[in-house]
Amino acid sequence: MSVFLANEQTQRTVDETGLVALARLVLEAEGAEESEVSILLVDTSVMAGLNTRFLGERRPTDVLAFPIDEDPPASGPPDGPTGPPGFMGGHGREDDDDLDEDDDEPWLLGDVVLCPAYAAEQAAGAGQTLAAELELLTVHGILHLCGFDHAEPEEEQVMRARTDELLAEWRGRERS
Repeated sequence: MSVFLANEQTQRTVDETGLVALARLVLEAEGAEESEVSILLVDTSVMAGLNTRFLGERRPTDVLAFPIDEDPPASGPPDGPTGPPGFMGGHGREDDDDLDEDDDEPWLLGDVVLCPAYAAEQAAGAGQTLAAELELLTVHGILHLCGFDHAEPEEEQVMRARTDELLAEWRGRERS
């Protein structure tokens, strides 16, 4: 798997290595070992521009996820994430004919855009560290790329539970 991180902001100090390692953990846990993900850290003005352009919200936000190589992914379970053959048991894929199973190229899962300055405000309000907030947002963004959603209460419950599981696993590894 490939995880690329580009830190294009200077407003907050971020543990880039830790976010990449966390992204790898999530991708492995979601069965996306053959995938490629990019994480982009941006300032509030860039995030506001992206949020306006793609979601019509004229303000910054904490995280945006942009899937690549697929139609918009299905909403989380029961159909599950969409992906290449074997990804999450192949759930969500209607047409596998265009994928070469012997292809060594990684499957382009998508991009996660984080805004550390905005996340810092949220972290302060929630009584947690910026690092913890960015971990949460990284997991959240990658789960969106894997097909999870939170538009409906049931979906939100599933996504929140999976986020909590992955963060507990991550934080358990950090203490080991």
